[in-house]
Amino acid sequence: MWSTQDVSDTKNMLDKNKKSGYWIVAVAIILCFATGILIGRYGTTSVADYHNFDVRNLVIDEISAEEIDSNLRYLTSTPHVAGTAQDLLQAEWMRDRFLEAGLDEAKTIPYDVLLSYPRVGVMNKVSLIDEQGRINYTTAGRQPPLGSPEEFSDDILHNFNAFSANGVVEGNVVYVHYGRKKDYEYLLSRGINVSGHIALIRLGAIFRGSKVDLAERYGAIGVILFSDRLEKTSQNRNNTYPDSWWMPGTGAEYGHVGRLRGGDLLTPFYPAIESAFRIKEENHPGLPKIPVQAIGYEEAEVILRNISPENSAPTKWIGKMDAPYSLGPSLRNPGWRVRLDVSTVNERRTTFNTIGILRGSVEDDRYVLLGNHRDAWTFGALDPSSGTASMIEIARVFGKMKRDQNWRPRRTIVFCSWGAHEYGLVGSYEWTQQHATVLGQRAVAYLNVDTAVSGNRTLFGNAFPTLKQLLIDTAKLIPNPSVHEIESGHKTVFDTWLAQSRDRDNVDQPMVGHLGGGSDFEGFSYVIGIPAADFGYMKNGVYPTQYSLYDSYHLASNIVDRGFVHHQAVARMWAVAAVTLSDSVILPLDILAYASYLNHSLSLLHTKYGPILQQNGVSLKHVRVSVDHFMFSVKHFSENELKNVDQSNIFAVRRVNDKLMYLERFFIDSKGLPDHPETNHVIFSTSSSDSHNFNTFAGLVDLIVQVENKTESNDPEIWSKIRHHLSVIAFLIGEAGRSLNGDF
Repeated sequence: MWSTQDVSDTKNMLDKNKKSGYWIVAVAIILCFATGILIGRYGTTSVADYHNFDVRNLVIDEISAEEIDSNLRYLTSTPHVAGTAQDLLQAEWMRDRFLEAGLDEAKTIPYDVLLSYPRVGVMNKVSLIDEQGRINYTTAGRQPPLGSPEEFSDDILHNFNAFSANGVVEGNVVYVHYGRKKDYEYLLSRGINVSGHIALIRLGAIFRGSKVDLAERYGAIGVILFSDRLEKTSQNRNNTYPDSWWMPGTGAEYGHVGRLRGGDLLTPFYPAIESAFRIKEENHPGLPKIPVQAIGYEEAEVILRNISPENSAPTKWIGKMDAPYSLGPSLRNPGWRVRLDVSTVNERRTTFNTIGILRGSVEDDRYVLLGNHRDAWTFGALDPSSGTASMIEIARVFGKMKRDQNWRPRRTIVFCSWGAHEYGLVGSYEWTQQHATVLGQRAVAYLNVDTAVSGNRTLFGNAFPTLKQLLIDTAKLIPNPSVHEIESGHKTVFDTWLAQSRDRDNVDQPMVGHLGGGSDFEGFSYVIGIPAADFGYMKNGVYPTQYSLYDSYHLASNIVDRGFVHHQAVARMWAVAAVTLSDSVILPLDILAYASYLNHSLSLLHTKYGPILQQNGVSLKHVRVSVDHFMFSVKHFSENELKNVDQSNIFAVRRVNDKLMYLERFFIDSKGLPDHPETNHVIFSTSSSDSHNFNTFAGLVDLIVQVENKTESNDPEIWSKIRHHLSVIAFLIGEAGRSLNGDF
């Protein structure tokens, strides 16, 4: 029998449970309502449907050539070398433009880094000295104004190559062609040794810093860099700037010659913030120990004419200089010598990044990043300011849509204006080092435009496999900027791109290349594992006046892009690609293309290096198993989970997108590549012998090239590294495949 008290206690308990039930129901209703709102925001596949208007077409309509012109006119009004007063002024100007546009946040971020400058009031010179010590010829040490009033600015630095050692050296000269390893080997086969002499090296083929590194290794006491007329002029050597885009004979290329990448030389792997530990500059492995100076091709012709003619250069080494190509080392006149006098000094200076943020309305913790560097050796009208001017215009248009249309992207868009790029990608590396963990967790992709317009023939594009289709699809939406091309039936940027650069393996698509090195995607892609793309308009490769005084507003506005219509086209493409990445419910990352690329690349690797590996008992079997598993996993994920994802289910969408976004991170080896610790991506990276060139499986290829024809018994250390790195590659590819299907 229950007592009265028992009944009373039970009634009280039931009343409490009843009240708790009301609360549970209420909370459930609230959760369902909130989930419904989120589903409504997530549950759409179309950018246009999500916003109730066509965002991409509105962006295309709003991007203004006149606004880009106005931006570029300001940016090129004064030189803006990193670490100078003008660098700070332009960083702050960018910040103010971002805020004026209506971005949610914008700020300048300082870094205390090692930079390099010519000594004030002292020219770096190359001279011919006769047997009595008299100077018979001296280079100018500066580039004369030719086309624009701003070229007379007192802020223009004398000719120099950043991070060169300073000092005076004298000796004979050896012409080393492009200064590659095979060029030195050829010279040695002819009995010519550069050791103890000055190396005369033609710019091109490999990064200038790699040229200096090799010259130093082969014993050169100094380096003179020059541009051959073959790359810098047309048939008529008088048809040059300011009448055309060809380099005048007085033009010389600035540029840094440091050996190592990875940001500030004194704070490797970590950001150069106030609390940073700095290593000593003395004996730094990334700094040359010999003086280096670039000269114009008219000045180089004088040096070539004074080299003794008995050792003529091979045909492949001959360009279009108005001088004989002789190898040296002796000079034509007995007792004469070349003097290289360099006063360049390294200094710690502050450089600035400018970051602008437009926060996402749904996934504000997922970032689509747009990047361009701001600093230049002089005016940098094309490199980089064509990109900078375009970025400011995109920010203006996005801000206008936010204000007028109440638009926000689904994911956060981050605008990145980098400082000190020209000194070795310093600004972007410092920022990625400072925010590596957050970027690794949240970054969707990085869209880089180093130079928006370097010519007016066609678009070029380089990208990771997952982003190549995005570039192609975006180009189909962009109106062709060329009236002539439209008249030829090419209505879009894609049409001209396809006609000018068709992919040999897929003739229905234009060629999208690999990223290589030398631009600000490196820290994002090769260190953290963030997919990246880089694109712009070009003519035929590098434009002739790049890195010289003559990269001016006159060049951009009157010669390369009258009306700024090609700038407008690139800005449209950049903005539309950003909108697609930020607004698509399912991230447009093409992992099937990645699987195909890995399979093809491994086959090429086996064809080229399989025999030498097999001769030393090294097998690619485990890598092949991992690649096959990766291909199967990608196909299974795409045909099942990705194809059938319930886009009304916010958790299912997030789960699929996370798998897509994080896939690239699985190719990152936290220990770094062998003998190349500043780079971590085992599939995509630059070569350790040339930081501007790209190799698939670069760490492995570098080791195989290094070992040459040595067997394991001759060089067990390198062969051990090869075996170890192959095991790492197989492991990481396997884990990438497993990440798509299953947990462990």
